[in-house]
Amino acid sequence: MGDQFSRTRLIAGAVLAGLFGLLTLLVVVGWTQALDDVWNSAMASVESAWLVSVAEWFHVVGAAPIAAPMAVAAGVGFLLAKKWDLALAWAAIIGGAQVTTTVTKLLVGRPRPEDALVHESSAAYPSGHATVSGAAMAIGLAVLVGFIWPRRHNLFLWIAGVYAVLMALSRTYVRVHWLTDVVGGLALGCAFVLVVAALAYGSDRHTHTGVDD
Repeated sequence: MGDQFSRTRLIAGAVLAGLFGLLTLLVVVGWTQALDDVWNSAMASVESAWLVSVAEWFHVVGAAPIAAPMAVAAGVGFLLAKKWDLALAWAAIIGGAQVTTTVTKLLVGRPRPEDALVHESSAAYPSGHATVSGAAMAIGLAVLVGFIWPRRHNLFLWIAGVYAVLMALSRTYVRVHWLTDVVGGLALGCAFVLVVAALAYGSDRHTHTGVDD
């Protein structure tokens, strides 16, 4: 049963990685821009002060000065708990997502929307907030901590999933990203989570019985 679940995660991760690759190609050739323009205009039409404040909070929390220390703290937590394989998996998820995001931004070089409400200097695609802070960190942490507390796994995933989606939507609401930037980011981040979790589960299923068991 454990091997089958691990294979399912691995396949799902590969599918998401493939979708990210396909979306990247569509972005490069410009086939997504019409949809992105419509979404960007829709976000501008429903702009309100309090929602902008919420989106700006996600902007700050998801940025490196806060997200990086949080990622390090989670890794230290796994080490203190002597969950060596989970600490390694965490480093692989965060490191892999960050490096791939940075390289893709440099290669694609997509401009950001001109009417952004917050400032960012890097290229638009994919969204680093959606990829790393949303998918890799939130969902990745939920999945790995779920190995320790398996009975709360679904709860962790629901909370992380909602957070990741809100993080992604907030980036388009302040119009610092196109819609496909955050869709691609979520796909990329979740791909790393699923593939690494599949490998971690395969190596840890006999040792991580969980404190709820």
